Parts: sequence; C-alpha cells; structure tokens
Amino acid sequence: MSKSSVGLMEQAHDYILSLIMTKQLTAGQRIPEVKIAEQFSISRTPVRDAMRQLANEGLIEIYPNRFAEVKQYTEREIREIGTLRVAFDTTAVRLAALYGSRADFLRLLDIAEKCAAALQEGDESAQLQYDCDFHLELARIAGNALLVKFQKELYLRVQYIMLTHPNYVADQLRHAREHFEIAEALIDSKEDVATNMIVTHLTESYGLKDYYPAGFFDSYQGTPGA
Repeated sequence: MSKSSVGLMEQAHDYILSLIMTKQLTAGQRIPEVKIAEQFSISRTPVRDAMRQLANEGLIEIYPNRFAEVKQYTEREIREIGTLRVAFDTTAVRLAALYGSRADFLRLLDIAEKCAAALQEGDESAQLQYDCDFHLELARIAGNALLVKFQKELYLRVQYIMLTHPNYVADQLRHAREHFEIAEALIDSKEDVATNMIVTHLTESYGLKDYYPAGFFDSYQGTPGA
C-alpha cells in the first residue's frame, strides 16, 4: 500500500472512529461506506481498508459482500474482556510495584485526578479517555512492552463499551476514587493493597463475581489485609 493510500485509509478510519465515539453512529447502525467515500472524494477502497482496521480493533462487524455495522457487544463478550483485564492489570500492578518510581506513581495519581475532575464536570469523553489512560500508564510503568501493546489493543474496545453501556459502572464516583487508592497504595509501597484494589475495581465494574465460582480471583490478589 502506497503512502498516499495509507493516508487516505487513516483519514477514513479516523473519521469513522470519531462518528462512533461521538455516538453519531450507534451500535447496530450500518457504516455509510458510499457516503464517506463521496464526502472525502476518494474511492471506496480506502474506506473498506479503514473498516477492516476498525473491525480488527473491535468496533465494527463486517458482513462480506453485504455491509458493515457498528459492533454490538454481548454481555458475554464484555465479561470476557473484563476477565482479561483482571489478568493484565494485576500483572501490571505487580511489575509497576517492582520497577516503578515515586515520580511514576505521582503521574498515575495526576491522571486519577484528571479523571475525577472530568467526571465532576460531566465531560464524558475526557473521563473515558483518562480512565483508560490510567490503566495504560500502569502498564507503561510496569515496563513490559508486550503488556503495553496488548493493553493498547484492548482499550479502544474498553472505551467503546464504557461509552455504549452507561450502566457498565454503577457507581462512577467510587470507580474514580479507586484510581486514587490504587495510585496511593503504590506510592506507599503497598503492593498487596494495590493488587487487591485493582481486582476489586475490575471485578465489580464487570460484575464478574456473579459469573465465576467463589474464590476464582483469589490467586490474583495479595495477602488479605495487607
């Protein structure tokens, strides 16, 4: 693919992504492929390439030779993502506790503050971005390049789910406060507390304990009461 073709594809990708993330295109709605091509005065090829990329990113479903539509996540798919996040984030916390510095954790705390401020101001877009930024920063502090890569691939899905499922987090204020508690535990070198908090933070957000046997997540947690 030539540089010009890549540029056209990226332009179409970013435009469709913006339509989805601003709810101008909603779950189950078809992607107006022809209209987008006409709007940018381009062929349908880069638009289709953009849709394939968005499908790989988990935001649209493509039905070959028919149409593409904005993805509708099932409750099972959401739980699967939540289960994966528990594994990723507990690993990130433990590695961050091992390799992170006070400056790293203060930066994490700053993101938590921005997320809470966006929530109070009713800025949903910024809140979702800072929420994901918090967890991505945790992975970066962990210093594992593959973990960062996998988290980045996952978090566009996470943002979309949080956007399209307003009841995904029942208590938004508590959810935001837990970011502070995780960062503060890391600042105080309390790895087990931070690990327990991240497990609680995610299992409650996704309602995972209702779908797994009692004690299923115990192996992810630190020493009780640490």
